Amino acid sequence: MQKVSFFKLPLTGCLVYFLFSIFLNISFLYWQQNASIPNNLFWYLLFDSNFLFRFIFEKSFIEALWVFGLLAIFFYSFRIHIVNKANITLLIILMLIYSIVASFIAINTDVKPQNYYLYSILYSLAFAIIRYSLEALLLYYLIDFSRVYFVKDQSEFIWTKKNSSKIHFILFSIFSCFILIKGFILLFQPLLDKFYVSNFLIAIYLSALLFGLVLSKRCFHIFSNKVLYVKLFKSVSISNILILAVVYITFTIINNNPTKYYIDSFVTIFNHINKLFLILLVILLICLILNKITKYYFGMTNFKKSQNESN
Repeated sequence: MQKVSFFKLPLTGCLVYFLFSIFLNISFLYWQQNASIPNNLFWYLLFDSNFLFRFIFEKSFIEALWVFGLLAIFFYSFRIHIVNKANITLLIILMLIYSIVASFIAINTDVKPQNYYLYSILYSLAFAIIRYSLEALLLYYLIDFSRVYFVKDQSEFIWTKKNSSKIHFILFSIFSCFILIKGFILLFQPLLDKFYVSNFLIAIYLSALLFGLVLSKRCFHIFSNKVLYVKLFKSVSISNILILAVVYITFTIINNNPTKYYIDSFVTIFNHINKLFLILLVILLICLILNKITKYYFGMTNFKKSQNESN
């Protein structure tokens, strides 16, 4: 039986890529171990829960979000929605090829900022943009070259008032999570290394992000008979840039706080005040930005306009 769904086939490809990515990353780590890392240290790192979590989360899971969003858009463009054995088999082959090539692209374009200065961050950001642009083109042309072998849906995907808002919300959330998490790691890793509670700050940031996305779900009311690429691109770009800018400024204030001018007995108190300020500010601003941007592009006003146009 052939099943037609917008996200089932992309989700399958995302899971396949996630497993391949973990295997390749562990393989690269093993080859690196043979070259420079002592054998006992390699096995210690591999079974260390904190290292393993960050290794899988940063190297595989976040990248899988990017692949999932791209697959959803590309499959929609080529009218590939049917979930059957033929499509899944071909998708597994494509993900294997993509995983290998994308791994080599990542190795050759992975430039981490050496310090917290803006020029170092922009330099690393430029290479990150090049990397993910190349990966997006790679995945697009892999699907384009093999589309004749996919079993396609003869009719267009059926859009309804319910699935239109749901699809746009999922796409917005996927791309926003990927950009904001990768941006956070890229921009703030040098600064996070200076904090003893970096994992705590990361957890606060992720919680604020997820909480903001959940609240913004109610703002998606727009109905369309296609993916609104322009609105999606603008909303993701504007909201993500604003959030990263706010967090960057906040972390800069915290990093350059005036506690060093006080006697040691007050340093701890001021540090706790600063961290509390950071938590509240990040949560409130992330929720506010996501709510305002999604309401502007996908809110009830746009929903009524599209209804009037269709009538």
